[in-house]
Amino acid sequence: MMRVSSFFISHKNLKSLVAKKLRPLLVEKYDISHKIFNELINLESRHILFSIIKKPKRIQEIAKELKIPLSSAYKRVQSLKDCSLILKKSDFAENGHIVTYYQSMIKDVTITIKEFEPSILFTKNPNLKNE
Repeated sequence: MMRVSSFFISHKNLKSLVAKKLRPLLVEKYDISHKIFNELINLESRHILFSIIKKPKRIQEIAKELKIPLSSAYKRVQSLKDCSLILKKSDFAENGHIVTYYQSMIKDVTITIKEFEPSILFTKNPNLKNE
């Protein structure tokens, strides 16, 4: 045990205090790798990503297929787009309206963590057409 400021701290508690000090700064919260990591942790985001690998889909199709609320699908798709994990494509429907499709830019992901820093390796989606 170690004496600090007139109270005792066990080895276990000391480890906890050190771990808290080593937490990433709030500024790092906005680092793109952390944003991507957080998106990949989210179950809905992963389901969306892997449902649009083979072919692009509209948000309504994604929400219906995955049985998630449309508002959640919009929110997740926007977050994935902000992280550059999905590609937005617009086209004209038969009735002349503009229709927006989304497709995953990645086929799979490998995440490793060394000394507090995540490393993310992506495999490009082979189903993407060159645009």
